[in-house]
Amino acid sequence: MASKQKNEKKGIGGWWKGEMHKLSKSKFLMLLMIPGLIYFIIFHYIPIGGLIIAFKNYKPGIGMFASPWAADFGLRHFIRFLSIPDVWNYIWNTIALSLLHIIWLFPASIILALFINELRNVHFKKVVQTISYLPHFVSVAAVAGMLTLFLTSQGTQAGSADLSNEGLLNQLLLKMHVIPEGISFLDKAQYFRTIYIASDVWQSVGWSAIIYIAALSGIDQELYEAATIDGATRVQKMWHISVQLLKPTIVILLVMQVGKIMSLGSDKALLLQRPVTYPKSQILSTYVYNMGIGKGEFDYAAAVGLFNSIINVLLVILANFVSRKLTETSLW
Repeated sequence: MASKQKNEKKGIGGWWKGEMHKLSKSKFLMLLMIPGLIYFIIFHYIPIGGLIIAFKNYKPGIGMFASPWAADFGLRHFIRFLSIPDVWNYIWNTIALSLLHIIWLFPASIILALFINELRNVHFKKVVQTISYLPHFVSVAAVAGMLTLFLTSQGTQAGSADLSNEGLLNQLLLKMHVIPEGISFLDKAQYFRTIYIASDVWQSVGWSAIIYIAALSGIDQELYEAATIDGATRVQKMWHISVQLLKPTIVILLVMQVGKIMSLGSDKALLLQRPVTYPKSQILSTYVYNMGIGKGEFDYAAAVGLFNSIINVLLVILANFVSRKLTETSLW
């Protein structure tokens, strides 16, 4: 209270000098922020100006600012998108994959972090953690190639002597007589979501667990010692101490995940989808890619992308509001 009154007596000049003094003390830490700021300015803020083409009939020859405005007060591309017959199927496919991603990957990463935290052998703990997040560094193209090798089939009958043309999974199932003939899983629409999510969990669960492991490492060990003295089992300590102290981190990350529901990446979907699987595999990001890069309709693709972003912002606001009401933890 005294320092506040002192600052008020100093006025704006005194406040400014105080803030500059704080910055000068942290000048080297501030320098570390420069690469990140440059990245966000170049790749996230400057491109915002390009969104104007979503409201124009973009003509590359004359540029985005000189291009004429689209009909219907610039909303022509949005109206066109919402009028196509399959628009709700694309939206549902995107939401379904995103929700499955959250339902499976989110708890899996928390459970993995909790079990890694319970390991007592430090060297074994490091080995398990390293092995778990190594798949994150495998490229999506390599993962798609692996899935193709594992899941392709030439329709070989069970009991055949030559199974060399079958994928590894089909070879195993045929040898065990689980299926009568090979199944080309990647050509079946009903398997697309399972393949997509299973590969996503394998590739991302270890990496997603890192932030929870970091949060768990900051928990005061005296809490566990006190619980042990009170006779708590390891499961009880995990639930009543680890999980409870992880709640704020879990809530914040869940809110952020909800905000990405409509922003599912197109890379893996493009590599795994086939024309016969479009009813399940065609999502908004692949549709934007096909219309923008494939057909050169940059203005229309920008409008669809902007539509996605607006929905994501609304979802983040809604999730943050619900989180603040239910848990008193929120982004803002």
